[in-house]
Amino acid sequence: MTHLCAVTSMALYVVATALMLVQLWRQSRAGRTLRLAGGAFAGALVLHTATLAAVLIDPRNVLLENGADYFLLVSWGVACSFALLQRRLNYPIVAAFLIPAVVLFMGSSSYLLHAESRSLLVTEAGAQGQQGILLSLLHGVPALVSVVSLALALVVSVVFLILERDLKARRGTSLAFAGPNLQVLDILNRQLVQIGFVAISFVVLSGSLWAVSQQKPVFTADTSVVSGLATWLLLAGILHARLVLKWSPRQVSRLTVLVTGSFFAAIFAVMVAAGRLTHAELLL
Repeated sequence: MTHLCAVTSMALYVVATALMLVQLWRQSRAGRTLRLAGGAFAGALVLHTATLAAVLIDPRNVLLENGADYFLLVSWGVACSFALLQRRLNYPIVAAFLIPAVVLFMGSSSYLLHAESRSLLVTEAGAQGQQGILLSLLHGVPALVSVVSLALALVVSVVFLILERDLKARRGTSLAFAGPNLQVLDILNRQLVQIGFVAISFVVLSGSLWAVSQQKPVFTADTSVVSGLATWLLLAGILHARLVLKWSPRQVSRLTVLVTGSFFAAIFAVMVAAGRLTHAELLL
């Protein structure tokens, strides 16, 4: 039943994306296509939520224990964020990028579920339980927030660059009328990067405390550790460029696409190469 809900949810997300693309390129005065897309997305989100609930209430699972559950939560977080930001992001061009990202994360969750999956934070034998729950709260949840915010920042930055280029070229295509205000996108991009930076700061701090408590080295060649620290530094660079160097919104958006795109490319490269996402034995 859980598998059926997940597959149906992904199918509805794909339908919603297709309808958004139709609405984007062939504007409908009645808005029927957009309403159908919204209905498909709402139905997909309901089934998506049911799938996640079934996974979380399973007594055999531990919250954020492995990469499959983590990606399922990320996909749900991106979908919920889009639903909550309807007033600011309810545009076909945004949905055309954001909804496929949800499908991509759900597909990655399915891939990891069928591949070898291990705990995201390897602890000593018998050391799960209360410590596992604490780590989920102090380490896993901020990591989840950071990935969701970076995924949204990537989409918002890409849409900003597309719309800005279209407006500057003065082509007058449908894209110019199907997207949000550029200033709104720039403000949202700044907010998302700030949220991601704060969340990753908590991830780095809690991960360091965990390493010390386990008498392990704080810094290792583990790809999760390296990518986390690198992303933290790069996000700090984005904020520095925006707030101190006063870079233009276009320059900041390009930098955001470069940083967040590299982050996700590294995650998926590790996933494909290793067939799992853990903090152990993932050396590149």
